[in-house]
Amino acid sequence: MEKNAQLCIPEIIISDDKMSAKMKLRLDSNGSEWTVDELKSLLASKNVKAGIMESALCDVLQNAIYDIFIEVAQGKPSVPGKDGYYIYHVAQAKMEDTPRELEDGSVEYVHTAAQTVVEEGDLLAEYVRATNGEYGYAVDNTMLAPKRGKDLPVLKGKGFYHEDGKYYAAIHGMVEITERGFRITNLLEVEGDVDINHGHIDFDGDVNIRGDVKSGMNVKASGNIEIKGHVGNCQIEAGKNITVHNGMQGKFSGKLVAGGDISCKFFENSQAVAGGNILVRSVMNSQLEAEGKVLVEGKDAVVLGGSVHAVQGMELTEAGNETEIATLLVAGALPSTLARDAELIGLIKKVEDEVDLLERSAKVLERMAKTNVTKEVNNRRMKIIQAKVIKTTELKRYQTEKIKSEALIRSGKDANVTVQKVIFPGCRVEIAGTGIDVKQELKHVKFVLKDGIIEAALLY
Repeated sequence: MEKNAQLCIPEIIISDDKMSAKMKLRLDSNGSEWTVDELKSLLASKNVKAGIMESALCDVLQNAIYDIFIEVAQGKPSVPGKDGYYIYHVAQAKMEDTPRELEDGSVEYVHTAAQTVVEEGDLLAEYVRATNGEYGYAVDNTMLAPKRGKDLPVLKGKGFYHEDGKYYAAIHGMVEITERGFRITNLLEVEGDVDINHGHIDFDGDVNIRGDVKSGMNVKASGNIEIKGHVGNCQIEAGKNITVHNGMQGKFSGKLVAGGDISCKFFENSQAVAGGNILVRSVMNSQLEAEGKVLVEGKDAVVLGGSVHAVQGMELTEAGNETEIATLLVAGALPSTLARDAELIGLIKKVEDEVDLLERSAKVLERMAKTNVTKEVNNRRMKIIQAKVIKTTELKRYQTEKIKSEALIRSGKDANVTVQKVIFPGCRVEIAGTGIDVKQELKHVKFVLKDGIIEAALLY
C-alpha cells in the first residue's frame, strides 16, 4: 500500500461500551504519511485489537478522506442462548361442534366426547435443551459471555416415562395434557351427568360416571362401566362389567350389554344382556338375558312382567303378582342355542371337506408346476391357495363358536329356577326348552328338570 500523499494526524475515538472505534485523519503539516499497516499498529497501541475493518482503512487512504470520523473497528455482541422447549407429538382432544352424518345417511346431532388414546411406547413429547449462546467480543478483544437460555422443568404426571429427553407412554390409555405434563390412565372419569352437553362416550378402557346417564346417550367401553346415578333410555355397552348404583328406566328400548356381569338396583321397561351374571333387586316389564345366573334378591325384590333368561339358572325372591301379570322365567340353554349347536356340526363338516378338496387340488397343481411351468397353472394354484386360506379362516370361526356353544350348553345342564318367597299364577317357567305355566300360588319352591319334566320342589 502506498503512503497517502498528504501529511495528517490520525485521531481515534472508542465508544463507551468498547463495541466500536472510529478514526479521523486530520490534515496537519506536522503530521505524517500513513499506510494501512501503520494505522492498524496505531489502533493496537490505542487498545483496539479486534474487529478492525481493514477495508475501511483502505477506503480512507485510497479515497483521501480527511476530517471525517469513519468506523474502522466493530465488536461482535454476544448471542444469547435459546430457551429450552417441548415438541408435543400428541394433542389435547377437541370436541366435535358440528352434526355428523352417519353411514345410513341420518344425522347425529349429539357429539361423542373426545379422548386422545395412546398405546404403550408411543412418543408423547421430546425436549429440546436450552443452548449456551455465542460469545462476542469488544474492540479491545475483551470476550463477552452470552446469557444461557432457560431450561424448562421435566414434565410431571402419571402413566409415562422419559429417557434422553423423550417422553413415552408407559401404558395404553387416555392421555390428558396438563399444565405440568401428562396424565395417562385407562380410566375415563365423568364428574357429572352424561347428557347432550357432555356427548356420547366411546372409550377403550374403564369408564366411571359419577352422575346419571340421560336418555338418548350412548356409553361404550372396552373395560368396566360404573354409573353412580340413574340410567335412562340409553345404549350402554361394556367389554367387561356394568355396575349401576341406582336403577334403569329404559322406556322399552334402553339396553345394557356386558361381556361380564351386570349389577343394577332395578330395571323398569329395560333390556339387559350379560356374558356373566345379573344381580338386581327388582325387575318390572324388562327383558334380561345372562349366560351365567340371574339373582333378584333383597327386601321387596320381585320380577314383575317381561322375561328373565339365565343359562345357569336364577334365584328370585318373588315372581309375578296377584293380578297374574305375564312373566316368563327361562333357565338353561334355549332351543335356539341347541339348534345352532347342531347346525355348527354340519357347517364344520362341510367346510372341512372343502378345505380337504382344496388341499388335494393344490398338491396336484404343485406337481404339474414342477413338470410344466405355465402362467395358467400358477394362476390356478394361487387361486386355490387363496380359497384355502379363506375357508380355513371360516372353519376356525365355526370351531371357536362351537366350543363356546358347547360350554354354554354344559353350564346350563343343571340349571333351575329358585323362588325364595312366592311365585304367582301368570308366570311361566321354562328349563332347557321344556315349560310349565304356574296355575296356583307357590311358596318357597325350586323348579328343576327331571326326566324331561319340570318339577316344583319345596325348599324346606
